[in-house]
Amino acid sequence: MAGSVRWLIAALVAWIIMRLLRDVGPPELGSWPLTLFELLVLTVMPALAGFAFIRLFLAVIQSASGSLNTYTLTASPWATIFWLCFTLAVMGYGSHVTASVLMEQLPDVVRNGEFAASLLFFDETLSLLMVGVGFFGVTAVILIAGRGAAPPVFGPERLLLGLGSVVTYGYAIVYVATQGAMFIPAILAASVLAALGLWSMGPYEATQDPVGLLVIPGNLAAAIALIAWGLVIGGRPDWPW
Repeated sequence: MAGSVRWLIAALVAWIIMRLLRDVGPPELGSWPLTLFELLVLTVMPALAGFAFIRLFLAVIQSASGSLNTYTLTASPWATIFWLCFTLAVMGYGSHVTASVLMEQLPDVVRNGEFAASLLFFDETLSLLMVGVGFFGVTAVILIAGRGAAPPVFGPERLLLGLGSVVTYGYAIVYVATQGAMFIPAILAASVLAALGLWSMGPYEATQDPVGLLVIPGNLAAAIALIAWGLVIGGRPDWPW
């Protein structure tokens, strides 16, 4: 279980790094109108993150039920919620990428028209809302179904998983809250996930459970950071990069 958690954190960290580097680095790839980092952000990184989520879900289900079969993987209540939310997140990310690319290619003459307004809505609101809801559902399933399903972790590994949670979940929630103009929903979702984890596991178990360390620190840090950020500037903050 801890290995699957580490794999997910590594995949999300790599995706974040590629996003931060997408506007720099090597020039366009030959005749392709993309840089290397843009190509990785659009293709490889989402695939790795999706695979990591599925791998963690399979590890959680196997540890919780003791076996893998068709029912536990596809028809059980947790599996149904997981796959529906996972599909929603994938659809949302695809819509976000498509709308972003189209917005960049729009000529200035139509940027203030209805078509541009629809694209902007998909790019900054609907698609990120789909990603956020899917991300929330997938995380909730893993958190609830994975409670007590893995051996506890000790020593430096606890710190590593906690920091990884802050970097990955914290970054993702703050990004959706600011870039997607969903400040209040993001705070509520992060608070619910953090409270759910602490309530179901307890503070002591949450500091030793790999799934709890994956989810709780990042969500708690994101909720606190967003609230403090909003109070300092007196309103909804905007994504700085």
